Amino acid sequence: MLTAASSIQLPNDLALSIPGDIGFFKILLVISFILHIIFVNLTVAGSLLAVYNEWRGMRTGNPKYDHLAEELAVQTSIHKSIAVVLGVAPLLIISVIYTRFFYVSTLLIGKPWLMLLVIIIAAFLMLYVYKFTWNHWRNRKGLHLTFGIGGTVLLLYVPLVFLTNVSAMLQPELWVQGQSIFTAFFHYPTVWQRYLHFLFATLAIMGIYLIILGNKRRKNGQQEDGQLFTEFGKNVAFLFTTLQLIAGPVLFFSLKGQVQQLFLGGSLLATALISVAVLLAVGLIVSLYQFKKTEARPWLRNVVVLFALVVSVMGWLRHEVRDSYLAPYQAESGQQTIQGQQSAAAESMQK
Repeated sequence: MLTAASSIQLPNDLALSIPGDIGFFKILLVISFILHIIFVNLTVAGSLLAVYNEWRGMRTGNPKYDHLAEELAVQTSIHKSIAVVLGVAPLLIISVIYTRFFYVSTLLIGKPWLMLLVIIIAAFLMLYVYKFTWNHWRNRKGLHLTFGIGGTVLLLYVPLVFLTNVSAMLQPELWVQGQSIFTAFFHYPTVWQRYLHFLFATLAIMGIYLIILGNKRRKNGQQEDGQLFTEFGKNVAFLFTTLQLIAGPVLFFSLKGQVQQLFLGGSLLATALISVAVLLAVGLIVSLYQFKKTEARPWLRNVVVLFALVVSVMGWLRHEVRDSYLAPYQAESGQQTIQGQQSAAAESMQK
């Protein structure tokens, strides 16, 4: 009986050996991706919440919302540059370790993928205009907000393409040539679940960042700013961390049945990782709730520590999901590669 993997003709492994220990590269991939995605989260959420708060300030006439929006726009301009720089390492490493899968899945959406360069530049330019015209266009708020919304919408599109790329990489049996990017958004079964999980995580991380930033501002004597950041941050962090209790299971149960089984007792490591992740997430929600009520420093310390642990475990969990998806293809295509190399060697000897 043919398995799904055996019916797919994947490219053979490259003849070039990986320049180092594969385990080391996988650890480096997880660490570099975590660092990259945190600043991606802060960039996307920062622009989204800046636009939201400016709109709220326009609607209510309350200047504190406009001030918060301006501060978020400034933070976004810093985070986006760091996100781009930190994105180089995971992109290179995943191209080396998973060449056949990542290369083909990228080719399938080649033009939209390359267009991301143009879209990211356009988004950054619009957000620069948004940031630097805050006072100049104070009496033209509609125009100013339009630039913020435009840049934010473009930024929201970028991770959707990358998530489609990753979803395609994990399921070669669903590869289709000549498919438009918009068809691909709905062709791979985990794209929108991953995107929902990403958006909630993005806003939760930004909320925690604002809590930390607000605490730092208060220490520096900026009580009003510190209170504004902390108050908004703790509400956002608690809401969207709690909503992950919905987004997480939605994503998990959209995974392949065989992969789900590994995390439900089929693999000791996978089961342990997802169990620890759930416990840490619940602990983080409890700590955020207590901090939201009391703003006590011990609860803030708990939030920071648990957040760091949750991000670390989730980063490794994501890697285990990827390897679980690709394991059947890796094993079978590895045999095909060996056979191909042996055949080529035999032909060479005959000549």
